[in-house]
Amino acid sequence: MRHCCIIWSLIAIVCLAAASQTVAQSPHTVEFFENKIRPVLVQHCYECHAAGADEVGGALLLDSKQGMVVGGDSGPVLESGNADASVLVAAMRYESSEMPPSGKLPDEVIQDFEKWIAAGATDPRSSVTAKLPMRAEIDLDQAKEFWAFQPIDAQPPATGSKSATGSQSAAAATTATGRIDQYLIDAMNDSAVVPNSIASDTTRLRRLAFDLTGLPPDQDQLADWIADPSTAHWNRIVDSLLASSEFAEHWARHWMDVARYADSNGSDFNATHHEAWRYRDYLIRSFASDRSIDTMIAQQIAGDLLPAVDDRERHDNIVATTFLMLGTKMLSERDKSKLQMDVVDEQIDTVGRAFLGLTLGCARCHDHKFDPVPTEDYYALAGIFKNTVTLKGESQKYVSTWNRTKLPVSDEQLRSIERYQSELRRLEKNLGEAETALKSLGQSGQESLAGVVIDNVDAKQTGVWKESTYFDDFVGPGYVHDNNKNKGKLSIEFATRLPKSGIYEVRFAYAYGSTRDRAVPVTVTTADGKQRVTVDQRTAPIAPVWRSLGKFRFSDQTDAVVTISNAGTSGYVIADAVQFISQEDADSEVAGETETEKLAKQKRVSQQKVVDKWKQQIKIFKAAAPPKLPEAMAPADVADSELTDSHVHIRGEVRNLGDVVRRGFLQVCSPGDARIANPSGSGRRELADWLTDPDNPLVARVFVNRVWMHLMGQGIVRTVDNFGAQGERPTHPELLDALASDFVREGWHLKALVRDIVTSSAYQRSTDYSAANAELDPENRLLWRAHRRRLPAEAVRDTMLQVAGELDRRGRIEQMAGRGTLVSSNDANSKAEFAGVSEPCRSVYLPTVRSYMPPLLTMLDVADPDLLVGRRPTTNVPAQALVLINSPDVNHWATEASKRVMHSATGFDTRLHNTFLLTLQRDPTAVDRNTASQFFADRENDPAAWREYIAGIFASTEFRLLD
Repeated sequence: MRHCCIIWSLIAIVCLAAASQTVAQSPHTVEFFENKIRPVLVQHCYECHAAGADEVGGALLLDSKQGMVVGGDSGPVLESGNADASVLVAAMRYESSEMPPSGKLPDEVIQDFEKWIAAGATDPRSSVTAKLPMRAEIDLDQAKEFWAFQPIDAQPPATGSKSATGSQSAAAATTATGRIDQYLIDAMNDSAVVPNSIASDTTRLRRLAFDLTGLPPDQDQLADWIADPSTAHWNRIVDSLLASSEFAEHWARHWMDVARYADSNGSDFNATHHEAWRYRDYLIRSFASDRSIDTMIAQQIAGDLLPAVDDRERHDNIVATTFLMLGTKMLSERDKSKLQMDVVDEQIDTVGRAFLGLTLGCARCHDHKFDPVPTEDYYALAGIFKNTVTLKGESQKYVSTWNRTKLPVSDEQLRSIERYQSELRRLEKNLGEAETALKSLGQSGQESLAGVVIDNVDAKQTGVWKESTYFDDFVGPGYVHDNNKNKGKLSIEFATRLPKSGIYEVRFAYAYGSTRDRAVPVTVTTADGKQRVTVDQRTAPIAPVWRSLGKFRFSDQTDAVVTISNAGTSGYVIADAVQFISQEDADSEVAGETETEKLAKQKRVSQQKVVDKWKQQIKIFKAAAPPKLPEAMAPADVADSELTDSHVHIRGEVRNLGDVVRRGFLQVCSPGDARIANPSGSGRRELADWLTDPDNPLVARVFVNRVWMHLMGQGIVRTVDNFGAQGERPTHPELLDALASDFVREGWHLKALVRDIVTSSAYQRSTDYSAANAELDPENRLLWRAHRRRLPAEAVRDTMLQVAGELDRRGRIEQMAGRGTLVSSNDANSKAEFAGVSEPCRSVYLPTVRSYMPPLLTMLDVADPDLLVGRRPTTNVPAQALVLINSPDVNHWATEASKRVMHSATGFDTRLHNTFLLTLQRDPTAVDRNTASQFFADRENDPAAWREYIAGIFASTEFRLLD
């Protein structure tokens, strides 16, 4: 009895536990929420959606019932009783946004939330949530007080100094020779810093030549300068370098870094940018002609919308807009709306950093955290670029391609192309008629063959035989084969009623080859019954296409049948035609060919000559074809009927739309209404006008600062792409404004700006170290000395080519135009896929391929073409010397340079002197001579020794650095 009570008690406990578990699993209970819902929210959501989060995403709190009901930027996130209508569930399903972003939750967890919401979304948490700190509204009036958004103010320096004249001696270093020096000297005086003296004559000229052209000075120029290192001579050299084509090439490469230039797309599909080189050449032409920078900016933003006085200007206007097309794009993105917004975002980010020095992309999802750029301003700009056609997806279902625009050509060019196309059509028509006539004769003249011929097209096929015309000799329009498959299941039957009874020779036509079967089974149904033979189709037929199967007796009362099968075969089985030739016709054959067949063959040969004649004429004609109508990789506005403003995309999500924002610009940089009242088309024309307005506080400052950085080693604002709150403040704000003001007032000309900087004493100072100055200004922000700098990767390569005597410096940009374009259309991972990589042209003309950059340039910190690079990273590491000294190209150039040196003189001292002039543009020091003497001991006339020595100089720090 006692045992029974225990058992019943245990049963009761188990039942109660089961009942309790059932209650806990009911989705309308508090227990369900505590066990299934709250833990998921805490683990996966509170980090970004709780009052204690560093930043509350989308203004949405999920740590209270009220927070979930009220919602955030997108409104309430759940609708009690309707899981499918709840934003929270859609996000967890990854249908709208993707939450949590770390990865989709398991399906059973999502199902728990669906059950919970469907059951009423029971939530025991307090209905009062911690108050969400409201994001402070951007105070634009206050924001405009920030230095970068203030109008450019060109105040003169507080004091002046007397000008230096005559030779640029060391004393000139502390003398203000112009406005630039006055600002810098005043700042140094305030800090008790003493500027360095002027650098040596050879150092200054080497610095100037590399900074202006990316190449060292030639020896004649160096000799003339050393003989007369005067201010007047310096200025003449500056003017000659500014006028050179090398200046345009070198400074075009600087802007190509900003424009994220590349000759291929990279990303998911590395398609070739076949027309990108036109933009590169446009830049070179523009810098060569000193085209104003405001014009270049306007052309790059809206050139296709600008008026033009002639076709040349119209051509450059269109090509310049390639700037907007050059960024990497996910061409295979199937969600075209997302792809469009990603492209727009990349264009906004590029325009922001390239021209304004602001990181505008941060405002895609929310107001900019640091700079006064509200989300509405971002989508005002987005509206402009959404109305701009960059990509087209109609040509392929999934992979998009970029827009192309026809470039202007002369009327005579058009007429020439029309005449060419008309004549080509006539020639191709004649060829078509000749080929039709040849085809009507039959490949082996079937209609004129002796006897009775049954082609495979008239035969009865069992199973699927594959058609082919691969070989030249066959009967009729082609032949068939079994594709070496379905063995024992395929057969083909050639049947006919012969005109009279008698003995006939049966012939079988096939295209022989090494992959054919050696014993193809053939059954011949004769008047005497079925007879079987096999055919070795690896051996050639005796006649051009025929092999005799033997002679058989046939009756005119029953069908003569030949059946070919693939049963028991292991190679390809071929079936072309069967011929039944009577004994009389067989006897009349001469050398295996009847007179009828001879005549047919002659006709075919004659007609083939006609076909060949037309083919040759077309080949010659095409070789002399006029150039194709040129195209540019350029954007265009959408049709007027499609023009529209953009919605704000809440949290940056393509389908989570907020209010519509009129197209326009940044409010913080606009004195009045930043929205375009009546956009002409997309609004790009108005954007170009806004950017180049002389009252825009950023554009001129940003450009001038870039030029200063390239010439002086550091920008006045060191963060050249970021003039916002997170960027560095200018070291000399008054000087920056003075330069920007002069730049705009004098017509936005690069050459004048460069001339002002390189003729200053500040530019010409030495890089010598001063412990006293370093104590006061350790980072050299006051520019008491020149910054020692690494040469750009392209300058290092080009200089080695020049030292080797191989650099192509024809001096005419037009002769180099279009060089270095890609051959491959998508797989650009191999050096062999390019044209021009090994050419001795300047590096600016080499193809820039995303996913593959030459290791030599990569090691020397060439710009990453995937990114906008305003200031390249600069490293000086042992790996660079290792790459240089082990590179086959570098060793080749060292070999060629050693030949030049050995041919230049017979004496060791003269050769050594010439080597240093060629490579380092200076005389060897006593230390250099001593080291060289030890290296060349008993090897002064050994070409290998000179090659090794020059290769060592190429790998040296001095060769790579600009002192």
